[in-house]
Amino acid sequence: MAREKYQHLIRQDCPLPAGSPVVIYCRDSGGEEQDKSVGQQVEAAEEYAARHGLRALCVYRDDARLSSNTEARDQLQEMLSFLRHERRTINDRYRRERLSFENPFGVIFWKSNRLGRDKIETSYIKADLRLRGITLIDLVTNANTGNAAVDGLIEAFQAWQDEAALDEMSKDIKRGLTRLVSMRDNDPEFLAHNPGWISTGSYLGIMPGGVPRGFKAERIQIGVYKRKSGAQANQARVVQRIIPDPETWDRCRLAWEMRRAGASHREIHEATRLYRNTEGYVTFFANPIYTGALEYGGVIYADFVPALISREWFDEEQERMRERSLRMRGHKAAAQLEPGRVGSPHLLSGLVFCGTVEGEEHLMHIESQPAARGRKRYTYLICSHARKKQCPAKRTSAKVVEDAVIDVLMAEVLTRENLRPIAQAISEALDVRAKDSAQRIETLKQALTDARQALGNMLDAIEKMGYSSEIHSRYQDREREVRRLEASLKQLQAENASQAREQLSDEKIDAWLKFLREALVTRTQPARDLLRQFVKKIVLSEDQGRLEYVFPMTQDERFGIQQVDLRGFEPLTSTVRL
Repeated sequence: MAREKYQHLIRQDCPLPAGSPVVIYCRDSGGEEQDKSVGQQVEAAEEYAARHGLRALCVYRDDARLSSNTEARDQLQEMLSFLRHERRTINDRYRRERLSFENPFGVIFWKSNRLGRDKIETSYIKADLRLRGITLIDLVTNANTGNAAVDGLIEAFQAWQDEAALDEMSKDIKRGLTRLVSMRDNDPEFLAHNPGWISTGSYLGIMPGGVPRGFKAERIQIGVYKRKSGAQANQARVVQRIIPDPETWDRCRLAWEMRRAGASHREIHEATRLYRNTEGYVTFFANPIYTGALEYGGVIYADFVPALISREWFDEEQERMRERSLRMRGHKAAAQLEPGRVGSPHLLSGLVFCGTVEGEEHLMHIESQPAARGRKRYTYLICSHARKKQCPAKRTSAKVVEDAVIDVLMAEVLTRENLRPIAQAISEALDVRAKDSAQRIETLKQALTDARQALGNMLDAIEKMGYSSEIHSRYQDREREVRRLEASLKQLQAENASQAREQLSDEKIDAWLKFLREALVTRTQPARDLLRQFVKKIVLSEDQGRLEYVFPMTQDERFGIQQVDLRGFEPLTSTVRL
């Protein structure tokens, strides 16, 4: 017999007679300790089988899987599938014992947490195998005392111990990941390994797991592994950070714009093709990463990455999702947030309420009568309670109400005097942003000049001293740094150019007003977006109505800035004559 290496570490007895068939299962969690090395587990199991004359039919091994999820272990599932096919369940205890004696079969594993660390899952797997008359052979823990009650206690304690170990490991992993997520570009260790990095104090954008659509992964070194030994000592510690993906960024923006305008997931999918099917858009529109914020471990990291949309857009969509969910569960939801109303082509859909009954306000539906002899199609507003005979309000022409609202907006709201303070605030914000961009561009230019100079010096050294692997490696590092700085400078200059705007003079304001008025008159999509930015609601009562609006409005993108929120004023009202 070959020299035995592991007999002093494993159990000495064998519950199966010589010649019994067995299978071996080994799993590695990626560590270097003896009980975590799948190779050593296989050697020990085969040595045990040879010592006791067992016939090893197959070895199943799951390598380097740090996971409590047994579904992620392909070989475990394959072994269970094989055993369930070979041995059917026997519920009669005496028949099961007779089968175990007459046709013995066993599974050898290192210790119980190799089958699973969740005690419920582990207990289920063990019970399922035992119900098939299969003997489980635990090489490390000898839970076969001959007393079934004692054996059960030992096994239960071991399962609890394994699950506690998993919980502790999970806490350690989460703590380490949280530190990575919260790392900023002024971290001393990070800067030590990235000497050309222009530090701004911003988050590095390190995000574990899958990369959201619209972003792409970039590998960066944040340090070296200090606790490794042997060949892995001082090995580079490289992690994943996320940055905007130029190939999908604009399509993601389009998806949000369409959703805000009331488009369905199918319509958005046909226009953007961000996912293979429409199911992906559910999580897409629920992910706050597009506001620039990351929610991780119960903590919100603001300005984690560049923002694609405003927080306002995101919050509005979450509210609509909650309302739709309520309706799907049979609850009454806010009617003005129904998808049909959000996507309605009517200018005032979801904004008009009936105030005929004193002290009450009911949403008004938009309905129409088809054209008939000598009569055109008639579109009208009707109180949602009128059909229930709970409101005496009559039908009101939708066009009459829309015209009246537009008249009030043009005369009292959309004026140069009202928009001038907004223009001034946006101009000031643009000036600050332009100065900041100019300063960052100059800093990047200087860093690029220094990096190119260093690259030239390295080239001179190679020409004078000849080729060496060390100098060549340093030259390649400098070359990569130059390319990174060039790309960063190009991106920043492009952003700065796209943000460049002339001062928002009265002439510019007048041009914007003309655009808004034309949109209102023609009932185009910008008109609906404008109304939903600042019109709170319109309450109709007999021959007049009350227009409630919040002013100043949020800025239009034509003003050239997207992050300034100028709202927060109390609602104002105007009278609408019908």
